[in-house]
Amino acid sequence: MHVEWTTYASPVGALTVVECEAGPLVVEFPHRAATVKWAVRLRSAIPELHIAQGPCRVTTLWLDEYFTGSARPFPFPDHLKRWFELSPAQVAVFKTLRKIPLGETRSYEDIARATRLHPRQIGWLVAANHLAILLPCHRVVGKDGSLVGYGGGLARKRWLLDHELRTAGVVLR
Repeated sequence: MHVEWTTYASPVGALTVVECEAGPLVVEFPHRAATVKWAVRLRSAIPELHIAQGPCRVTTLWLDEYFTGSARPFPFPDHLKRWFELSPAQVAVFKTLRKIPLGETRSYEDIARATRLHPRQIGWLVAANHLAILLPCHRVVGKDGSLVGYGGGLARKRWLLDHELRTAGVVLR
């Protein structure tokens, strides 16, 4: 079994990308990628795993499209269940994140209502998302619309949301 990783240079800084033959496993900001210990987690799933630096073509192509404003919706990565122990609650939250349209936001409370989970649980599960940007946790905001809690930092969250508004053709004055 083979997995490749690369560092992707994005407008919001470097991203650590890890990909298997089925698609992305990790897209994280480097400080979070180090704490995720993705190599240890992947090897615990498949001990004979070979990890090497490589192009991660599927994920980097999608990121290229996203940052140039032409991203297509990212399909839910069902292959994650093979690599990580995902609870039904995590899957529900991740699938709900995917449904937030480009340039729009939802509150933790909105996600809680959609998944029938407690808003605090939503915060923990959103924070457990290791596919930054692809599963758009940056689109989740506080109940009053304020920017709260993003693993990449609030400045990056603001940049991503502004980028999506520009992509959607919304001009703020």
